Amino acid sequence: MSSHHTPHRHHAPATSAADLPDIQLPAPQPEGGLTGRALHGVGWLVGRVLRGLALGLTLGVTATGRGVFGALRWLAVSVWRMARGLWAVIAHVVGAMLGRKGSKAASTPGATGPSDTSGSAGSTGPADLVDMSGTAGPSGRLSGSSGGPETNPHEKPGASPQDADRRGSPYLSMPSSSTPSTPSRKTPQGPTRPRAPRSGWPLAVRLVLLVVVLMGGDIARYAVWPSVTTLAKQNPAVTSFMEYRQGQWARQGRGPSYRQTWVGLGNISRYLVLAVTIAEDDKFWQHEGFDLDGMEEAFLRNIEEGRIAAGGSTITQQLAKNLWFTPEKSLSRKAKEAIMAWRLERELSKKRILELYLNVVEWGDGVFGAEAAARHHYGKSAAALTSWEAARLAAVLPNPLRWSPTGTSRGVQVRASIIHSRMERRMGDG
Repeated sequence: MSSHHTPHRHHAPATSAADLPDIQLPAPQPEGGLTGRALHGVGWLVGRVLRGLALGLTLGVTATGRGVFGALRWLAVSVWRMARGLWAVIAHVVGAMLGRKGSKAASTPGATGPSDTSGSAGSTGPADLVDMSGTAGPSGRLSGSSGGPETNPHEKPGASPQDADRRGSPYLSMPSSSTPSTPSRKTPQGPTRPRAPRSGWPLAVRLVLLVVVLMGGDIARYAVWPSVTTLAKQNPAVTSFMEYRQGQWARQGRGPSYRQTWVGLGNISRYLVLAVTIAEDDKFWQHEGFDLDGMEEAFLRNIEEGRIAAGGSTITQQLAKNLWFTPEKSLSRKAKEAIMAWRLERELSKKRILELYLNVVEWGDGVFGAEAAARHHYGKSAAALTSWEAARLAAVLPNPLRWSPTGTSRGVQVRASIIHSRMERRMGDG
């Protein structure tokens, strides 16, 4: 807290980051029986594995900038190769379609191929020779019916009778085996389609990889954009979470009616600062944006209850969600949120992160920030909140639209009592 605050007689002394002991909210005990112990064991094992993966990912990302540059270079090369492969597939498909249209235009009705003409003017069978023997010769007489010698207009003079018999016999007129014959080509029955060359990856796999690469690029861009350094001295006008609420109000026929008043961390009650850190992120002053133990406990609790009962997000992660994202639950949003939380911890101080969070967090329908919450629920400034008022405000943060700090909900009262007892234990020396 700021150094200009002076402890009063009836108030506990101000606490700093070093004065906050390591006290966690009690985690629910696993259910008895074999099933409960088995689920608890599996959840513990999976939590350890996830913790190791998260730690390895954090170390890999924070090692050097060379890894980030290499990943971006690999991403660019992969996108280029996928785009080039997709273009090749499209070119093959278009070429096949154009080739099929050209084949249909070339095969017009009545056209005969070379094999047809060669077949009609080529060899004749025995039946044909017999029929030809009964045809009229040049003089108009039937050479076959008269019984006289057969005359041929193309026959050379001086031909022997053996030659004539050879020409007249269908068997003797067959070409000899020594004479080379040209085999006839088969006529294609229809238009042929040009065959596209096979590629190493099927089209479906290429498209899936392209979608994965694009999604990875959308997540990776948060490593450099949007800017975080401007938040060190400049307050955001409207957060993404506020815009999300405005969209909901517009669909309900309401106008933008949110309330928010920016105040510095020194103008917020130290009771509220302590209550919020105890309730939402008890290791805020020690971790670097991610509480791996809290994530493990939240995972085990979700396994035991069979639903998403706890998220394990730190104050830094919640600030990133409020500033740039929406409440949607997806793996891509969690990945983007983790990147922005890591950047917030690297570029802003802990006090600035907590100040931003206390000014943008939601404390009711259209109520954002500690100052607006204190005036809306208690009719006083955030600096004048008592310890019990601060504990009840911190107790409703998990669901501020359903719970009210001034209501009679049993859950809010129990949660506020636990938070207030932790606060008294922290300030017990005062």
